Amino acid sequence: MRGKAAIVGIGETRYEKDSGKNILQLASEATKFALEDANLSINDIDGIITLSPLSTSARLNNVLASYLDIKPTYSAEVAVYGASGGMALKQAAEAIATKSAKRILVIGSDKNFLKVQSNEPQILGSAYQQLFISTEATPSYAMAANLHQHLYKSTDHQRAKIAVDQRFNANHFDKSLFKDKKITLNDVLSSPIIAEPIHLLEIVYPCDGALAFIVTSTEDAKSITKTPVLIEGAGFYNSHFLFTESEMFTNGLVTGVKRAGEIAYEMAGIGPEQIQICGLYDCYTIAVMLMLEDLGFCEKGKGGLFVEEHDLTFKGDFPVNTSGGQ
Repeated sequence: MRGKAAIVGIGETRYEKDSGKNILQLASEATKFALEDANLSINDIDGIITLSPLSTSARLNNVLASYLDIKPTYSAEVAVYGASGGMALKQAAEAIATKSAKRILVIGSDKNFLKVQSNEPQILGSAYQQLFISTEATPSYAMAANLHQHLYKSTDHQRAKIAVDQRFNANHFDKSLFKDKKITLNDVLSSPIIAEPIHLLEIVYPCDGALAFIVTSTEDAKSITKTPVLIEGAGFYNSHFLFTESEMFTNGLVTGVKRAGEIAYEMAGIGPEQIQICGLYDCYTIAVMLMLEDLGFCEKGKGGLFVEEHDLTFKGDFPVNTSGGQ
């Protein structure tokens, strides 16, 4: 797969608390921007991969293909929660490498799940683990933050800096939900504690929005754009269904990202010392800290110090989530 596929166009909507649009409309808008970026038309697309939404139990790949008038030779939906975006890119590259399609549209579209939500994910989660421990994300990540503080002496201040640096990035991205809302360390640390020790401003804010990108072969990409983004390596690893089952709670907070990263590095033939910019899943600040460690940018337990010593903004020495993350 290495070097056989590339991204040639990307598009995204504005991110809003309530856009007044449904999932298909948001997806259509992001698709339009991605096609324009690549100077392609919908007739040039013959594959589709969608990300499973949180606001509904509906599967989008077939209905969205029909809505957009795509006649795919390859169609799939990826449902691995926060890893879905990266997994969809990996799956698209694999499909391109096997010539299952020529140009694949990858798209994630969702509504603010605080306002619109199917019961299916909650029913499954509750039936699976309700008798043992909370299935909610915030208490689960709070346990990880508490354990990191206990084992490695990280601090609230260090996690807060992650939120501040990423908000700085969001302040410079026109489509960001929080473009006009700056925050300081004091703002984060004085925001309400939702689950000890996690503060409100350390947590993802659900919203309406969609993002799409187009993946094709490296040869085709060179005919489409002068700046294709080649996919050099990708990895995936999963050890559990619910967060509270994760082996990280018994192995010193080593997450599955470590194994996935090792697979990607090996495929690409590089190591962490050659990475200059990162896009990390940031549902909670502690997630970013753990990934910085497990992807090899610092030793396990030193993520807090790494954050203190580096500027994570797009102007800094180690940019992370340059559009502002979540």
